[in-house]
Amino acid sequence: MATTLNGHKVRDPHDLHAEVEAQLDIAAEEATRRCKGEADYPSVRRAVSEAYHRLSRHAKFHNFLPILAARAAHQDLCGR
Repeated sequence: MATTLNGHKVRDPHDLHAEVEAQLDIAAEEATRRCKGEADYPSVRRAVSEAYHRLSRHAKFHNFLPILAARAAHQDLCGR
């Protein structure tokens, strides 16, 4: 949700966090499917979150981090 502050539209940081979490959920679901039973969703979701936070410390652009985090989790948990 955007609000106006001094004539500029700004987004609530809580909304941004919720959007990232939703993207990580979707990324973890896809990585879980790709693991084909080698790892369960809670394990994959945890690995995706850890990879996201690890990658985000050095990233200049965060747009593709959920996808990259899912790939890292998939490789770590499923070895492919």
